[in-house]
Amino acid sequence: MGQRREASSQDDGRGPIRSAAHPLLKRMGAILAGKERQACVLEGDRLVDDARAGRATIEVVLVAADRESRALELERGGLRVVRVDPELLARKSALRSSPGIAALAAAPRTAGLDELALAPDALLLVIAGVSDPGNLGALARSAEAAGARGLVLLPGTAHPFGDKALRGSMGSLLRMPVAFCGSAAEAAAGLAQRGFRLAAAATRGGVSPARANWSGRVALWIGSETGLEPREMERFERLTIPMAGAVESLNITVAAALLLFAAGRAGSIAETAGGDPRAEGAVRNPRERP
Repeated sequence: MGQRREASSQDDGRGPIRSAAHPLLKRMGAILAGKERQACVLEGDRLVDDARAGRATIEVVLVAADRESRALELERGGLRVVRVDPELLARKSALRSSPGIAALAAAPRTAGLDELALAPDALLLVIAGVSDPGNLGALARSAEAAGARGLVLLPGTAHPFGDKALRGSMGSLLRMPVAFCGSAAEAAAGLAQRGFRLAAAATRGGVSPARANWSGRVALWIGSETGLEPREMERFERLTIPMAGAVESLNITVAAALLLFAAGRAGSIAETAGGDPRAEGAVRNPRERP
């Protein structure tokens, strides 16, 4: 009888989960291990709040039992909350220092090219084979900040809704439309049909981004961390960032950020949204919740 009462109190979220064998914790582990790609784990207050305001559908929030005020806040917001023994939740965490909160959510729905926001001056970032999820997250964050309207991912690119990519994006992958294309040829043809000029980052031999024509619809393509790129990219307008000294290349996320901001969309997007293009919060506040 006592065991049945304990299970019931755990299921209603009031009594904390104390067993690693609990189905919710086992599912959290499976998602973090990449065994359930249609779902995602959102660790930290920032990602949970971004998911509430973004495109992810939260199924349940696991909250450390010593964070009762946060649990009550989320329950008042209409979310299902289950309390977990703090040490147990920390052991299940993918982070070195557990934030004491993790949401299990359905992965955001991916879009087709037709569903992306195709404004007359739309900027898209096409990512061709960036395999590191942290890099993918950083690219998404820069793309959103620079005013891009969406991401197009090609085969070989990291899973956008894994925990490392989501953390690296600081919520951008929960807010930005993400489209998948089965090949570079398919993406190039589809974007060209929709009036996009195709431009690709190049280590050398390209036009300086300061001299490039960024007007109209532009799809900026970024190859892999190793420099490999689809053959189709060889035919695009090539963009090369001028560099001083003996430096031969930049980190892929730095190069992409420079090119994205060179497109000049950030100010117009911020003004349209009623924001301030001077980016008061562009550099993360060290006190910002994870």
